[in-house]
Amino acid sequence: MSAEPPAAPGPDSGDTTADRYPNTARIWNYQLGGQDNYEVDRKASEAANTMVRALGVPDGAETAIESRHLLQRMVDYMLGQGIRQFLDLGSGLPSMASTHQIAHRAAADARIVYVDIDPLIPTYAAGLMAGPNVVTLRADLREPEQVLSNTQVRDLFDFGQPIGIMFMCVLHCLWDKEDPWGVVGQFRDAVAPGSYLALSHMTGEAHPEAAEGLFRISQDLHWNTPLISRDRAGIARFFDGFTLVEPGLVPPVQWRPGLDDPLRDRQAPGGGGEPVLKLVSPGPPSGDRGVGWHLCGAGIKDQA
Repeated sequence: MSAEPPAAPGPDSGDTTADRYPNTARIWNYQLGGQDNYEVDRKASEAANTMVRALGVPDGAETAIESRHLLQRMVDYMLGQGIRQFLDLGSGLPSMASTHQIAHRAAADARIVYVDIDPLIPTYAAGLMAGPNVVTLRADLREPEQVLSNTQVRDLFDFGQPIGIMFMCVLHCLWDKEDPWGVVGQFRDAVAPGSYLALSHMTGEAHPEAAEGLFRISQDLHWNTPLISRDRAGIARFFDGFTLVEPGLVPPVQWRPGLDDPLRDRQAPGGGGEPVLKLVSPGPPSGDRGVGWHLCGAGIKDQA
């Protein structure tokens, strides 16, 4: 697949209010069972799902839910390492458990900044991402200085202390010419040693035919972003300046699956509130189900 944009690109990634073209954030919302999407997004989602199912590959709903559980485990891991500041880049529309809900259930003092370019983000932020120690910022992560120089971000974060930088299912929406590796590097250089980078990224490693087909669908239907699968070496490059923690760069279902998962659908002794997120299956999928689309990992920033 080409990692360069076509000569006549589709709608700009910032033009996401129109319902003429599929929007990646709204498609993800649909795959997670959300309501913040249009008919064009639902049709695009089902076109992609039909294609990958025919190839015996996990569809978007399976992948989206597994990615939410990965988010939970990664936030929990970083909390366990003492991280109390989280920069969630490309956070998307609120769906199921979000970073601040995960973090605050264990550390009420945790501070979270959400960043996304979608113009719908401020609308939803007030009701769904509001709360103590939470900032939601509409900005373009491809221009890190928009985020790093923002007054709200500088007031909330102590950049002398470690920060958890998170790129969950977003870097594969950037073309090579947009230099996603350089983008990650600018955020890396802005945070203190001991900070963490956590990410997941599409790969064609297990299912190259499906990965190519999904990229083609994103282009043929004029999604607002591409879906670019990169190989293991290309994904590992994002961790330059970081030391990967165990188990390294792996499919999501293999990344610390033994971590306690309080977001699963279980009844607390004596009753209790509704779970934040229900898991489709209580255990890891059989065979390669759920492992075909992404590689993920977390790394700690090296000492200067």
